Amino acid sequence: MSGQIGALKVAHVVRRFAFEEWGGTETVVWNSARHLVDHGVESVIYATRACSAAVDEVRDGISIRRFDYFYPCWPLGASARRALDKKGGSPVSPGLAKALRTDDCDLIHIHAGGRIALTALAEAKRRHVPAVVSFHGGCLDVPEAELREMLRPTRHTLRYGALLDRLAGRRFDLAAEADALICVGANEEKLLRDKYPGRRVLYLPNGIDPERLSRPVDWDFRVKYGIPSGRLLLSCIARIDYQKNQLALLRAAAMMRDRGEDVGVVLVGPVSAEWYAEEMRRAIAELRIDDRVCWLPGVAADDDLLPAVLKATDFFVLPSRHEPFGIAALEAWSAGVPVVASRVGGLQYLIREGENGRFCDPDRPESIVTALDACRRDMAETRRMAERARHEAAERYSWTGITARLADFYREVKNDFR
Repeated sequence: MSGQIGALKVAHVVRRFAFEEWGGTETVVWNSARHLVDHGVESVIYATRACSAAVDEVRDGISIRRFDYFYPCWPLGASARRALDKKGGSPVSPGLAKALRTDDCDLIHIHAGGRIALTALAEAKRRHVPAVVSFHGGCLDVPEAELREMLRPTRHTLRYGALLDRLAGRRFDLAAEADALICVGANEEKLLRDKYPGRRVLYLPNGIDPERLSRPVDWDFRVKYGIPSGRLLLSCIARIDYQKNQLALLRAAAMMRDRGEDVGVVLVGPVSAEWYAEEMRRAIAELRIDDRVCWLPGVAADDDLLPAVLKATDFFVLPSRHEPFGIAALEAWSAGVPVVASRVGGLQYLIREGENGRFCDPDRPESIVTALDACRRDMAETRRMAERARHEAAERYSWTGITARLADFYREVKNDFR
């Protein structure tokens, strides 16, 4: 255990928590809650019902509470609401606020932005308990184009949220008012310290369970999905989203096919931007790679499909345009799969060219081909590179070690709180 002095009860507040629509933030919150138990920290997860049919439930001993919500925009159709649920929505949830006001906890850990975050911070101040804020999706380096895209569903609506925010007192700077800040990307640590001098800031990367993705599975992914044993298989396990930029991988595969290579792509992940998924479907048809793409929906975090895909994969490619950390790359490392990824956000600090992975340019699909060619020219060295990355993932990024640091941080914040 970490150097704990007594148990703590922590309320984890997240915009959504849906096992059916799993993403990076859910992965972090869930695994943190599960492993914090070993360090004397009890966790309860609070979320809206976005993307989830469930309300209150208990899984693996962790209580999860979900509440009704609404978006302060009118009119807002069902498709626009779904788009906001999946990404970028800033809902109002009176029930969540009431629960935080009345439920017992020693510290509130906010894993959200927008109104949910401001609501949780206001309740922490009202109850006089410390509030810690994690920035999972970036806060200072999100591209302007991505911010505009997230607001697309609210175009041509009457947005009355500003009025509600004033009435509710939700008009303060979240990072400036929180008692401590956590960033998952090394690129944001200095940005936060410079912008918010005097704030307590912790760089705490995301983690993995090394054994989970490297464990053997009793079925063969290629056999089940009819993929030829000799085909070069490239995979990307991530949300289907313009941020993840899977189109670049599809175009790279088409380039390799055009020069006579037998290459295939496996995509696994829930759709968080339907218009982008439709663009990908059109590209698959136009590039004539229908028979080379295996596209599977998002799966539960403990599904055997994930280790099965990685076991069958020759290379993992993550051509993201923006990536606060890059937990998908860690998962591929853990399974011993060579990684090619964009030199953006947290990935540029995670990957060291030629030592534990290779970089590509997200705007140039041909750079993916170039990186893969470099790997394949010396497969013995590429295997050594993948093995170095696997060891690094296990030694530096296990949830056991990450949550020990987090538990200690909670206690530091709690002890210094006035």
